[in-house]
Amino acid sequence: MVQTVVVTDLTQMPKGNRVCIVGINEANQCIRPVTPNREEGVPKAYLRSGNEVVVRPRAGVRLDLHEVAVQPPHIEDRGFEPDSILASGLCDDAEWENVLLSSSFGTLDSIFDGFLQGGAWVPPGAKTRSVGTLSPIAAARVELAEYGGKLKYRLTFEDSSGSSFTRPVSDLAFRELCYAEIRRHTRSCKDVAQELSGLLEGATRIYLRLGLARPWLNPKLGQAGCYLQVTGIHTFPDYLQGKSFADFQS
Repeated sequence: MVQTVVVTDLTQMPKGNRVCIVGINEANQCIRPVTPNREEGVPKAYLRSGNEVVVRPRAGVRLDLHEVAVQPPHIEDRGFEPDSILASGLCDDAEWENVLLSSSFGTLDSIFDGFLQGGAWVPPGAKTRSVGTLSPIAAARVELAEYGGKLKYRLTFEDSSGSSFTRPVSDLAFRELCYAEIRRHTRSCKDVAQELSGLLEGATRIYLRLGLARPWLNPKLGQAGCYLQVTGIHTFPDYLQGKSFADFQS
């Protein structure tokens, strides 16, 4: 079935050339288009049509979707053929904010129906969703560091209950921006983190998309969990100034 979906999340997968796409359809349902190897994500080559980036947050895309077996909490999965992607234009500010508001919750606990453990993970099979929008955000601070030659991206934030969380960021545009500033412009992690934290502090409204990764066996806990990530950082005014991930790539 062909549906129009507004992209809300575009996140980096462990394999560098693949991403996870999530969006909201016209019936206000959250949709995660997946290929048969759903844990590997969608090849980045399908994000563009020629030189134009067509798959990015706030973009509408038309997709030919079909039902697939789901494993809670990843109930949003829908099968699709990447070749079916058709551009349907960008939302204006009002339309974009309405999409985010339609999927918003005030607390992290309410997004995951009380299944969130230690502010970090949800048990595989939990009868809840795997992604949602958190708003309002009381505070947000970027933390960037380098370990073993790799950049680590984290965000500390507070929800409306005053609870504080620190989680890794998989938002593709955010990561590409940080990478460009640190690697290509040779700035320090500390300086870039402070600058981005200032931009978030100056935003009138912040919407965070929070999503659960596929189950992973944590050797420290000795059990599998679906770990929480920041899958989208969206602000008004837009801290990215309308740019997409591609604008930060060399």
